[in-house]
Amino acid sequence: MKPTRRNFLQMASAGALIPSASLLPRLLHAQPVPTMVDQYFVFAYFSGGWDGLLAIDPRDPNVFTPGLSSSNGIQPAYDRLRGLTESDFLTSTAIDDMTFGPFIGTALADQAHRLTVLRGMTMEAVAHQVAIRHALTGVRPAGTAVRGSSVATLLAYLLGEDEPIPNLVSGSESFNLGHPLWASGLPASNIDDLYKALSPPDMALMDGQRDALEEFFAKQETRIHTSLQADVYGNRRIARSLVEKDLAEFFNLDSESDGMPDLRERFGIDSGLTGDGGYMALMAAQALTKGVSRCVTIKVASGLDSHQGTSWQNDHGPSMQEGFDSIAALAQYLEETPFGDTPGDNWLNHTNILCFSEFGRGALLNSNGGRDHNLINAMLMLGGGFKGGQVVGATTDLGMQAQPVDLETGELSASGELIGNNHVARTLLHLIGIEEDIGDFRAPPVSALLG
Repeated sequence: MKPTRRNFLQMASAGALIPSASLLPRLLHAQPVPTMVDQYFVFAYFSGGWDGLLAIDPRDPNVFTPGLSSSNGIQPAYDRLRGLTESDFLTSTAIDDMTFGPFIGTALADQAHRLTVLRGMTMEAVAHQVAIRHALTGVRPAGTAVRGSSVATLLAYLLGEDEPIPNLVSGSESFNLGHPLWASGLPASNIDDLYKALSPPDMALMDGQRDALEEFFAKQETRIHTSLQADVYGNRRIARSLVEKDLAEFFNLDSESDGMPDLRERFGIDSGLTGDGGYMALMAAQALTKGVSRCVTIKVASGLDSHQGTSWQNDHGPSMQEGFDSIAALAQYLEETPFGDTPGDNWLNHTNILCFSEFGRGALLNSNGGRDHNLINAMLMLGGGFKGGQVVGATTDLGMQAQPVDLETGELSASGELIGNNHVARTLLHLIGIEEDIGDFRAPPVSALLG
């Protein structure tokens, strides 16, 4: 039987899809779910606060020399990075004005025609927990308490009833405030955990044992007095339904059938070239193309909180590149995978990938030779809903500060706006045809990002 979200909703009326945060959501008040186009989303998280100078927002070290750093406030310091020569410092692309730093990876740089780079974003916090929750929800938290659902949760809610796990989350928090429980993020630490969660138990119960357990749980359900109890039993039914739908094999890395050996090679699993990000990207590819999920959040890079010089010089850039290489593999795979029955159509035409980190890092090295947290950030996007081959916004050549942008054209403009997480979240609503600010983001969309 083809897995559908509609089957889940029939059961979820008495319970909850497993939430990925301890915060249990409230039911949404009579908000209609529109019928949307075939759009899918991947949120690729680079954990720890990435250094834009090393990839997305570089500077020419021949112009921004060490002797000028005290006056212009920018210190690329590419010559301090492990294993690089001068020819590696900047990565050119086929797109004018789209130059990257040394750790974007050639696999993604070669896809520049697909990429939209958003530079000069402004964050509102540099504490990890606050900043990532702001990035995930598009709404600044009150302290550390979120004030909105994850954008992925909102999109999953709006995008229909066709997938068994509408919102899959791995390596990140997820939040649901006020939306149906089935839109909550289902958590999986990694692809192996997801495979195990979707697999039947190693030891099957005998019929008599199963019947006895079913009778026991049926009696317990008649004694439900709280919403928490209802959630527990609802989760049990949903979990069983997931196992019975035979989804596990899509995520069985040890399988020698169903194209898994080819996938392991394509995503750099066997070679180790993509690190943990390759596993995450493979999981996202399977979840999307096998009809399992509509929105997928994955952590493709970690260990980026590089305050110390040794960590920044040796590990920060390579960790970022593993993440970018994973995204390049995902995009290439989606482009080569047919979508539906229309000749020439492919999954990348219907998938929107956002690469983000909770904040950026300072343009000057600190006293330890690393980089500290910074409010100025950037984002990289690609896929069917975005206008590829362009750079929107820029940072200044004095201290790498944010600059206002004309949201319609993407050009710098004194009468424009500084772009933040809320602008991006609102843009994603427009991408699927929702013009109202139903996420309460209180910011207009960045129309220049959309194709």
